Amino acid sequence: MLKSLTLSFSLAMFLQVSQAQLLQKILPASPFSDSLSKVVENYQHNYLDIQGPALQPDEDRDIFASSVGLPGASSCVIYRFHSRQDTTASWQALLYEGGDYKDASKAYKNAIKHLKQTRFQVGMRKISFDGEVVAPTEDLRFTTSIFKPTEYTDTYKNFIAEVEMLNSLEGWIVRLNLHSRKQDTERYQ
Repeated sequence: MLKSLTLSFSLAMFLQVSQAQLLQKILPASPFSDSLSKVVENYQHNYLDIQGPALQPDEDRDIFASSVGLPGASSCVIYRFHSRQDTTASWQALLYEGGDYKDASKAYKNAIKHLKQTRFQVGMRKISFDGEVVAPTEDLRFTTSIFKPTEYTDTYKNFIAEVEMLNSLEGWIVRLNLHSRKQDTERYQ
């Protein structure tokens, strides 16, 4: 009796896992998450594989178009800073720019939702993001939610994904930033 009960339980668990894996293969991720995972995976190569043509540089950085964009983003760029200490690049998508707080808040929340659904390849594993969501309010000039990979790897040790909503003189701006940020203890030694 115990043997057949154990066998039945094992079979049920196997079918449950198989069904979940099958559904994951049949139901594709969103185009936003697919594109975002390509960008995040390219962080391992300092975004060189997705670097497009050069744009007008700033005083402290070179700016390049990104050959991989996000659905709904008005621009996606790669920043290369003129620093001898930190040669990592950053990637940024402009997700909203306008005067309506409700639309900006919706773009901010959607970016966070898609970010949390994104899984990206690191070696032989797929990992995702985890972080604390900071809810936007119309009274604040800026709101930022920061996410880190769910598993520690050497390559992604300082990597963060930052969704920010800013209130500027021109209106509201929502951006997604992917970059390296050292801990304060490392930064100021």
